[in-house]
Amino acid sequence: MKVTNVALIVNKEKAPAREMGRFIVTYCREHGLNAYLLPVDAAFLGFPDLATSLHNLRQTADLVISLGGDGTLLGAARLFAEAGVPVLGINLGRLGFLTAAEPEQLEQALAQLVQGRCSVDERTLLKAVIRRRGQQVEESLALNDVVITKGAFARIIAVSCYINGEYLTTYPGDGIIVATATGSTAYSLSAGGPILNPALDCLIITPICPHTLSARSIVISGQETLRATVSSDHGDIMLTVDGQKGYPLEPEDSIVVTKAPFRARLIRLPGQCFYRILRTRLQDTPIVEGPDPDQRCKEGEEGEGTE
Repeated sequence: MKVTNVALIVNKEKAPAREMGRFIVTYCREHGLNAYLLPVDAAFLGFPDLATSLHNLRQTADLVISLGGDGTLLGAARLFAEAGVPVLGINLGRLGFLTAAEPEQLEQALAQLVQGRCSVDERTLLKAVIRRRGQQVEESLALNDVVITKGAFARIIAVSCYINGEYLTTYPGDGIIVATATGSTAYSLSAGGPILNPALDCLIITPICPHTLSARSIVISGQETLRATVSSDHGDIMLTVDGQKGYPLEPEDSIVVTKAPFRARLIRLPGQCFYRILRTRLQDTPIVEGPDPDQRCKEGEEGEGTE
């Protein structure tokens, strides 16, 4: 991919962000790339001349670099997905499951970008619509998951699920998680959901602390529509999007979740693959490698292309 204009999104709460952000801007200038930032990020890094609006970034950027953790990347992916702009995540957080590079790999990652050696993975996005008394009151996108959950009170809620209008089941408990394959390694995994390859086009429905012995996660096609209705004797219910945006729900609200009409695009560096990330990020104990695991990963990638 050819890169000329780079948008930089910075998590200003991360301690190394200022130094690394300034390094990226300097690197871009030295290698013939144009760097642009939102006004707050430009002021934070000390480059007010590079400030521009989000609208302009969406129109002109060939690439977004998110400088933070997985949360920063999730926010950047939602902002730029409809414009088709790919995102490269540099991990300044704890886990960094979605990001492509660690701080010590930054210069190498930038060099690979300049050399055109990176590939792009396309990931399913969710669209969640809240309907109340027959009217749409909110709409949002999610790369990882949307979650219907009770608030602080220790009282269960009941979430009834319908697939393409057909009644599936009612989950009594703390709520449900509706995740993409990308989000299968996030909250859904913690709640007992399956791990899926992020290239899969599907939705995962996982109950949270279900008050029943028979509740299980279910995987449905990305072409299907989930409608969930909430029943509760209290009003402390929330819909959260990627763990970052929250919307209060009322009893009997309907939440309609479908695949978005466009996809998020994430940069993958040479030699990276999902199973290596899974092996290294989520392992509990050291794993003894077989012969030449890096070569196996590269061989597997040769037939992948762009997901």
